[in-house]
Amino acid sequence: MIGRRLSHYDVLADLGAGGMGVVYRAHDTRLDRDVAIKVLPTDRPLSETARRRFQREAMAASALNHPNIITIYEVNSEDKVDFIVMEYVRGATLSSVLKKRRLELREAIRYCIQIADALTKAHAAGIIHRDLKPGNIMVTEDELIKVLDFGLAKFDPTLATADNEITDAERTNQFTLTQPGAVTGTVAYMSPEQARGDRVDARSDIFSFGIVMFEMFSGHLPFMGPNSMALLHNLHFSPPRDLTQLRADVPKPLVSLISRMLEKKTENRTQTMAEVAAELRRGAVGLVDGPLTWHPSEATIDMTRPPDSTWGRFSRRSMWMAGSFLVLLLLAGIAGWRWHRKAKPAHQAGAQESPVEGNAYDLYRRAREDLDHSDRDGNVDAAIKLLDRAVALDPQSAASYAALGEAYESKNIFNPDQQWTKLASEYANKAVGLDSYLAAGHVSLGLVKMSAGDSAEAEKQFRTAADLDPKSAAPYRDLGLLYNKTGKADQSAEELKRALQLDPKDWKTYMAMGLDSFQAGRFQESASAWEMALKLEPDNVPVLRNLGAVYHSMGRDDDAVAALQHALEIKPDSDVYTNLGTVLFYQGKYDRAVPAFEKAVDLGANDYDNWGNLGDSYRWSSSKQDKAKPAYEHAIQLAREEIAKNPNQMMLRVNLAMYLAKIGDKDKALKELKSVDQAHDTNPSDLYTFAVVYELCGKRDQALDALLAAVKAGQDLNDIKNEPEFVSLRADPRYHLQILSAAAAKPSP
Repeated sequence: MIGRRLSHYDVLADLGAGGMGVVYRAHDTRLDRDVAIKVLPTDRPLSETARRRFQREAMAASALNHPNIITIYEVNSEDKVDFIVMEYVRGATLSSVLKKRRLELREAIRYCIQIADALTKAHAAGIIHRDLKPGNIMVTEDELIKVLDFGLAKFDPTLATADNEITDAERTNQFTLTQPGAVTGTVAYMSPEQARGDRVDARSDIFSFGIVMFEMFSGHLPFMGPNSMALLHNLHFSPPRDLTQLRADVPKPLVSLISRMLEKKTENRTQTMAEVAAELRRGAVGLVDGPLTWHPSEATIDMTRPPDSTWGRFSRRSMWMAGSFLVLLLLAGIAGWRWHRKAKPAHQAGAQESPVEGNAYDLYRRAREDLDHSDRDGNVDAAIKLLDRAVALDPQSAASYAALGEAYESKNIFNPDQQWTKLASEYANKAVGLDSYLAAGHVSLGLVKMSAGDSAEAEKQFRTAADLDPKSAAPYRDLGLLYNKTGKADQSAEELKRALQLDPKDWKTYMAMGLDSFQAGRFQESASAWEMALKLEPDNVPVLRNLGAVYHSMGRDDDAVAALQHALEIKPDSDVYTNLGTVLFYQGKYDRAVPAFEKAVDLGANDYDNWGNLGDSYRWSSSKQDKAKPAYEHAIQLAREEIAKNPNQMMLRVNLAMYLAKIGDKDKALKELKSVDQAHDTNPSDLYTFAVVYELCGKRDQALDALLAAVKAGQDLNDIKNEPEFVSLRADPRYHLQILSAAAAKPSP
């Protein structure tokens, strides 16, 4: 027992034993809310090693922000008493509910879906429950499920000393088999591998959940025995009881699902909790009315949940992290990260033939207006038509040829094609040949050279343009983009600042500034820049797409989806679908991400990122894994074609390495990485991708080093916590000691 007061908590009631400690209801006098406090055993003090492990596991669990997972507010120690403070929930354990009655079929399905969602979220964050049972599941007064004791259930201080680390197997044997001959709750819900003391992974939770589901539907356990040894024998060697004999109305697909979850061998078992959740939802069709995912009412929870912390949010695929998501598409916006409201008629009809005067300059002037709003549907094609007429009237118009070069370069950005690249180069060179004193010609040629990967020549052309027209913002803006692309962040910022001084109302400069900040992990600065761009250029698809990316990276997924939906209303395009798919992917909704990435491929079949992202969604989907490898192979082919054209672009090789790793060609993947100067890379997106490749290739030490560098460079922790490739890595103690510590040490934005 503890006293009536602990720090700023007034203890109100003893709620009884809970997992590995005693739980009390208390009142937080500082925040004026009721909480639950779990106090660890006090019969022996925790060693420093044990305390560190306990705190590490508790902090990992506290990062899980999900309506079906109990929220941990604080992990602390006072007067040799170690305790955890969590939300206080009104309700009963599922165990007590099942002892009183058998659940209705619809009720059981609703509960199962909520539990599956909670476990999917935990597994995505690298946390395995390891003691899933009805006693660790709460049912609130309005039927919201709350799963308890994530990451904590198997912690046992008696096994840890200052000089001795313990294994999962030792912890399992010690903690769960303390009463030989007695059937404890934990033994009854164990997986075979856990009962053997083997190291467990997420599939162990799937087996345990299969037992819980069996009991929820039937009111009985699938494996029985008069004592723990007999039960364990049946667990290892006997098939589960026939669910249909115990309850005939359970749908056959759910019976089949539970059977697969209870396979003895892990390789034969349903492999991911996301698959379980998806099949449960399919099984609910026609049986369950109303929403399948519950959200708490004010009556459910006895206090207000605090605002999400940095650890409590997720983010990513917003720069591709399953296929390299921040493709630098200049003014096309951020996509490949995984990444307009209905437009006004004038925006939608950029190709409309407004009356123009019958001279070349008037045609050029109108085309220039269209190009300055190249994001609007049809504007680039409309500009090309006008410029074709202009050069027909005046074949010596260098300005018109310069604009044609820029127009075809923009066309190539939005829909890559060798023909557009060829025409852009021909027209830009024609402009400079006709009049080498025209700044616009050098800007156009600089854009062509930058796209081709000739950074030195691009810089020369932009500098020439700036010398010829020092009052124009365009050369400095494009220099900023070039320096951004070549990793010269300080020079990029300097040029963009100059551009903004010359033209404070240039939305394209704000776009470039936002890109600089985004790549450096300064998401609030990035959002502010792009919000200003949207103010200057309403209903701008690239701006909206970029806002979707940065909002996602800030954990503002509702705002991200709203921006992307707005973009879709204006013009469905490949990159918008890519970013929508990214949001869904990092929420663990892999099956829902598939059609979004398929749409991205339909609209942008020549983009290697689109194919890589599609491969990721197939790979993690519940039924399309066989399509993943062909998608990756197509991404590899397109990436190699891009490398042939732009051999100096590091990001291309990094992404190629990732696709090779994902089809299992580890040697070639690592060989590609060796050709990249990783030591001097400060781009968090690249560093993140390095980590993915190393992890897939079994190089855990290098993966952790790259991930640590990414976090220090500005990588948001939420992406890491929701990256399925890092499930095993997140279970590594060094992840908690190094990565989470580095993220916690970063100053708040």
